[in-house]
Amino acid sequence: MKLKALTFDIIGTVFDYRDGLAQGVGSLDTKYGLNVQGPAFASGSIAGYANGVAAPGWTPPDTILQNVTASLLPIPQLGPKAAQAIQDFFNLWRALPPWPDVAAGMQALDNRYTLAVLSNMSIATQTALRAHAGLPFDVLLSAETVKAYKPNPAVYQMAISSLNVSPSEILMVAAHNYDLDAAKGQGMRTAFVARPSEEGNPEPSYDFNATSFIDLAQQLGAQFVTTPDDCLAIDPQNVQVQQVAGSWKIAEGNDWVLDFGSMQADADRAKDVIVHYGFDRICFVGRPHPPMMYFTVKGGAPSGAMAGEDAIAFDLAGVVAQQSGGSWIVTDGTSSLLDFGSSKANALHALTIIKRYGFTHQCFVGHHPNAPMMYFRK
Repeated sequence: MKLKALTFDIIGTVFDYRDGLAQGVGSLDTKYGLNVQGPAFASGSIAGYANGVAAPGWTPPDTILQNVTASLLPIPQLGPKAAQAIQDFFNLWRALPPWPDVAAGMQALDNRYTLAVLSNMSIATQTALRAHAGLPFDVLLSAETVKAYKPNPAVYQMAISSLNVSPSEILMVAAHNYDLDAAKGQGMRTAFVARPSEEGNPEPSYDFNATSFIDLAQQLGAQFVTTPDDCLAIDPQNVQVQQVAGSWKIAEGNDWVLDFGSMQADADRAKDVIVHYGFDRICFVGRPHPPMMYFTVKGGAPSGAMAGEDAIAFDLAGVVAQQSGGSWIVTDGTSSLLDFGSSKANALHALTIIKRYGFTHQCFVGHHPNAPMMYFRK
């Protein structure tokens, strides 16, 4: 039967909660004058949450998290600031970073399926995480609705009822075997996604076993969205370096292509790059002031290194568009490649361009981050 909906575990599967919690402690330590160790706080929070969820009876998830947070902080030292500190440290759970592959994988799946969270986390925390990461979840489903935690069958039955489709039309996506086994027991289909900090394992009995969300999207036949390029044709054999009104430019005939200001050496280098690779189109994302410039050769990506090149290698599989500090950026999880400010659309467009051409290196002529010439290659 055809899949109609995907339900996602989020803590550990979508969001890197271990590193997220550990790394979030630093700024709060400074704010409150504490000496809380990030890794210890993360480990204590995770263990306390797991124990709270497994305890008899029902305690709301946010209450569990707030109580655990309070137990890990030096409350007497905080004095009248204790309540605000507990809230701030608790809010680290609501600002977790997604794994680097998540945004691109979910974007590819977004137009094919209903995408739903199915988590022990509260709706309020799910809402905050969705907004923080800018992920396209259509539905938020929480164990708090049935006052029972996964892997209780009631949680999966609630999801099936809420989505109003048959169990075999729902794919449960998780990095934890207990979650997938419980979903399978209720007739749902299953997809295991490996995460380095989790203890789950792929199993032949699961419908899909994937190394990332991108891998899962590809196994499901999803295609990355294709957006028309914004390009201008150039003739690599006809470009010249010219000084126009005091600025050194790359020109083709009467039209200038790139402006290097007073830097003749950079303009000369740019011409050499264009000729070396045979660039026949210059393309942009986000004009009139484009944060991204790229070049193509016969409709494809330029490839191979050039001597003396100012190049940054990046992990193509990990490249995502995500919100960071109020700006939409394109990053591979290690380096921030492009910053599109408030434009989510341009960031997603840039992501699809990078994925479509298979770029693995970002290169510059001139001083970056505002270099007059940027190009990408394999």
